[in-house]
Amino acid sequence: MQAASLSALADLIARLERADATLDATLAATAPQATVPMRLAVLPLARAQLALVQANTDITLVADELRRYQKYAVPGKPSLQIVQLRKQQGAVKQTALIARQNFAQATHAFLRESGLTAPARRLPTDFASGWLAKIAAA
Repeated sequence: MQAASLSALADLIARLERADATLDATLAATAPQATVPMRLAVLPLARAQLALVQANTDITLVADELRRYQKYAVPGKPSLQIVQLRKQQGAVKQTALIARQNFAQATHAFLRESGLTAPARRLPTDFASGWLAKIAAA
């Protein structure tokens, strides 16, 4: 299942923060055995997913720009712009690694609090991404 888009996640977070009654009813129906209100369990997960999607988008943008400048670079010492783009690429990759780790931690906390279990042979993070995409579309 595909992860939710940036705009869908931002909309879901806004709905969670303003306590949308229809969303609360949908969340309660999906996990009746939750130990905490589902809105409180889903909000950190949605924020972590948003940070991860944003970080992956940033990686793609920086990599595309770096490829564009390296394509026409003369052999030898790299230009200052290429060096800066490589530094930026390293920083963005580090941010993505941290976002991925935060999403994994948020996923495990969400599964523990919601009472949901990921199906066998499926990563909990993949399950949580798909579950969030379905909730964001609802």
